[in-house]
Amino acid sequence: MKLVSWIAALCAILGGAMHVDARDLNNVSEPRIAFINPGYGDRGFWKDVRDTMQAAADQFGFDLVVFDSDRDWKQMAESANRVFAMNPPPDYIIAVNEHQQGTRIVLEAQERNIPVLMLLNDLTDEQKQRFGRPGRELGFWIATLVPDNERAGFEIAQSLAIAAKDAHNGGLRKDLCLLSLAGDSMTPASLQRLRGLDMALEQYPLLREQRRLVVNWSFEEAYRRTAEWLATGGCLDAVWAANDSIALGAIKAIEEFGKVPGKDVFVGGLNWSTEGLENVASGKMTMTHGGHFLAGAWIMVLLKDYLEGIEKLTTNPEVSFGMQAITRDNFETYKQVLGDRDWNKIDFSQFSLVSNPEQRDYRFRIEELNSAQERDWPIPSR
Repeated sequence: MKLVSWIAALCAILGGAMHVDARDLNNVSEPRIAFINPGYGDRGFWKDVRDTMQAAADQFGFDLVVFDSDRDWKQMAESANRVFAMNPPPDYIIAVNEHQQGTRIVLEAQERNIPVLMLLNDLTDEQKQRFGRPGRELGFWIATLVPDNERAGFEIAQSLAIAAKDAHNGGLRKDLCLLSLAGDSMTPASLQRLRGLDMALEQYPLLREQRRLVVNWSFEEAYRRTAEWLATGGCLDAVWAANDSIALGAIKAIEEFGKVPGKDVFVGGLNWSTEGLENVASGKMTMTHGGHFLAGAWIMVLLKDYLEGIEKLTTNPEVSFGMQAITRDNFETYKQVLGDRDWNKIDFSQFSLVSNPEQRDYRFRIEELNSAQERDWPIPSR
């Protein structure tokens, strides 16, 4: 962004930013929404986010335009440029604070009077203190939706300790050598998962962290770093992985070294990926935490409620939801509900507060997904 643009945005913050009123935009028959996707559109976690968002957008009659960035921060910046060059401009922008690049998007959207919603990775506390918060100093930042990454990080580590004890019938006589494989060192989600890991290390002292390595969310890098650790004689009984790709890379290295995942080395991951679920079912992974790719749909639910004038989003624009662990115990339930990844069979309107006026909070949970599977409800024509 040009310096003049930054100054104008900051002046708006200091002088009292204009606040957007949903009623002013509710007359748009088909809101046009631009999603700046930090990941790949054809594979992996961000494809699932994209696909669930598209399914919900179709149901609500929203016109969704997606700009994929292939996990490249430079390409993400270019995606933002393309969004702000749209003519006519989008009615709403969905952005992610990947690599802490979200500030530029929020400020430029504020300057152009385009409502923006932050998804999955919020601005950090430091960024908010410097630039402002949704619905306050930054009136066109209308909502944020983030999962409880800290709890997820804790529960992944917890599952490793419990699995090891269970494997030894509670008679585990030694500490566990833990290798921690982080996603990155900047993204809020990564940092929050690591905070959860730190909490678990305090609560479960049998987990003895040997190394904490950043592997950039990469299967290949996780495989290489785990293989190097084993080749140099590093002690390894458990792997805490920030996502499923990382866990699967570590499993490949563990197996090539002649160890058995789920018996010699316990591995936990996150994402509810197809491959992760298969490894949970086979016992190679203790769990895959997640469900947060459904935030693509949930953010459409928030936007629908915002357009309907739900007061909760005006008074409390920062919404969080819990992720859930899939283990061998509940794997079949998950498979029955969403195993085919056919998001179009889910009636996402059932998660709206407009549809559930008796509810005070959003229930973005797997338990509600089964009852939301309807195949005969109408989809708005486009």
